[in-house]
Amino acid sequence: MRRPIQDEFTGLAISRQRKYQLRKQRQGRCTECGEPAAQGSRCLKHLVKARERQRKKRGLKRRYYNTLSYRLEAAA
Repeated sequence: MRRPIQDEFTGLAISRQRKYQLRKQRQGRCTECGEPAAQGSRCLKHLVKARERQRKKRGLKRRYYNTLSYRLEAAA
């Protein structure tokens, strides 16, 4: 049996998924897949997915090319 993780997130009254996300963010990893984060809390793949999901949800037609995900995508 594995020993429970003891860190600054152990005693918090939040879900285990949120604790997982906070631990990944602290390590500089993507909070969704664990790959190295491009900037912030997500890798480039998940930044783009989140951007397109938000555009679809809000019904936006215009693209804002100066945002972080577009700049990182162009550099890659």
